[in-house]
Amino acid sequence: MNGGPVLAVRDATRRYASGDTVVTALDGVSFEVHAGELVAVVGPSGSGKSTLLLIAGLLEPPSAGDVRFHGARVSDPGADLDRLRDFRRRNIGFVFQKANLIPFLTAGENVALAMEIDDVPPRDARRHAERLLDGLGLGSRVGNLPTRLSGGEQQRVAIARALANDPALLLVDEPTAALDGRRGRQVIGLFRRIADERGAAIVVVTHDLRAADHFDRTIELIDGRIVDERGRGG
Repeated sequence: MNGGPVLAVRDATRRYASGDTVVTALDGVSFEVHAGELVAVVGPSGSGKSTLLLIAGLLEPPSAGDVRFHGARVSDPGADLDRLRDFRRRNIGFVFQKANLIPFLTAGENVALAMEIDDVPPRDARRHAERLLDGLGLGSRVGNLPTRLSGGEQQRVAIARALANDPALLLVDEPTAALDGRRGRQVIGLFRRIADERGAAIVVVTHDLRAADHFDRTIELIDGRIVDERGRGG
């Protein structure tokens, strides 16, 4: 990949207190993701995948180690929460297992809201939302409420919402868990296209490797440590 990484996690450790014991969810994990790269993070339940995503997305600070964005350190346990929130909104898109759409807003309004929160004028936000949804094959569904969309369509609306502010980094948690094999592969293929066409760096936590050929690299976690990292076809 050209240039430095968009995201670099360095020696990240995360410990939690549980009664009188300390649980280590991550143990010295280091990895990076470049622009246009699609990376899968896999491993059994409890391996630290979700914790890694929270730390990479600046939703939790590491107990040790750091997170860098375009080379600048952005993780800090004492960071101002408003500053972190603004940074995430402008630079990081999140897609979770559940679409979490606002039920009383249409598909277009759900996507536009992400931009209006960032002070984009409503008319411009709505137009951009329509373009995003059209690009994801939902041009005819802009005015539909979530209840009038299939599970796969709801997930694509959530992806459009995550792309609304053109983030350099997209973090995705189990996007195919509620989808059948065909739709799941279509969603992963969609992330492949987003990485290629928009140059976004994308990290996908997944149990589903039926679309493994779409990923540039696969990182395997067990007990909070990286035990394997392989490239496409490896």
